[in-house]
Amino acid sequence: MKRIQKLTAITLAIVISVISMTGCSYTGEKEETCTIVDITGAEVEIPAKVDEVVNLFPFGCQMMIGLDLEKYLVGISQDTFETQWLETICPEAKNIQTFSDEVSAETLLALNPDIVFCSDPEQAADFRSKGITAITFMYLTIDELKFTVDLMGEILGGSAQEKCNSYIDYLDRKIEDVSNLQNVVPQKETLHYINGANDRGFYKTGGAGSTTEACTQLCYIDLVTSPLIAFPETKADAEAVLAANPQNVIIGGRYQHVLYEEIYQAEEWSRIAAIQNGNVFKIPIGISAWNRYSLETALLIPWTASVVYPEYYEFDAVQETIEFYKMFSGYELTTEQAEYMIAGLTPDGEKEITSR
Repeated sequence: MKRIQKLTAITLAIVISVISMTGCSYTGEKEETCTIVDITGAEVEIPAKVDEVVNLFPFGCQMMIGLDLEKYLVGISQDTFETQWLETICPEAKNIQTFSDEVSAETLLALNPDIVFCSDPEQAADFRSKGITAITFMYLTIDELKFTVDLMGEILGGSAQEKCNSYIDYLDRKIEDVSNLQNVVPQKETLHYINGANDRGFYKTGGAGSTTEACTQLCYIDLVTSPLIAFPETKADAEAVLAANPQNVIIGGRYQHVLYEEIYQAEEWSRIAAIQNGNVFKIPIGISAWNRYSLETALLIPWTASVVYPEYYEFDAVQETIEFYKMFSGYELTTEQAEYMIAGLTPDGEKEITSR
């Protein structure tokens, strides 16, 4: 999947100011249209009333399903089903037609959705040239996530817009909650993040410009790979990471349990502060892995603060997780389910991957 480069703060501010001057008004006729501005700054004429959406951005599909907006989806990315939790929380999702990111314009024209959300701006432009209403629906930072959710709410309108606004408010509150850590923590701690989405070892990670860096900065934590690599790089030098001697390690993704066991057995990690102090943590997995451009970014931020600074930041992960999915997904987890999720386990309480 192609990715757009991160917008600068100035560009994003301009886009936000433009979109605030546009808007959709619906008079009851399907042919009514309005103009929106997407994340790339492209002005796109769309139906004033959108009922049917094809979303080709996997994390965007997870976002819509997590916000209980699956009724709008007539097509989703075939990569949407990243975790077993998605189908548990929204069993209806398995009935939505799936497409590869190489889906043809002819296929979409036959389906005739009101709008197509694409992660690739070139694909969106190509679809528009062929008569398909398409926008770039993509985010790689927290600001872009908020912009995209806000735009989605404007496009769908009504109760969907209220749900999107509620989510942005929730995310902003969590960011505000952790902001006081800089005033109470006597010394900022360091952290290394391992992306265990696939089997790439201890040094697949994020660096400067990544969502992980944004989350750690909000929590008053230094990400040790920020000086080493910058987005879109995902591989850090092992020697440099070890030299940084991180005080904490968080591991996300399907391979987290394998990597967790291996890092405690690895000779080169045995003298690292995080290992010696037992500060290695497995990131929860929900509709999305919490560390993957997800709805659960709003939970990842306070969770990270609570595992790194438990004496300064209190977060009832089980209760908060139950309330979060009930509020946004309309699904009430049991206490046991919430505990499984926080432990990075499947809905059956199993490790998804136990060995290489």
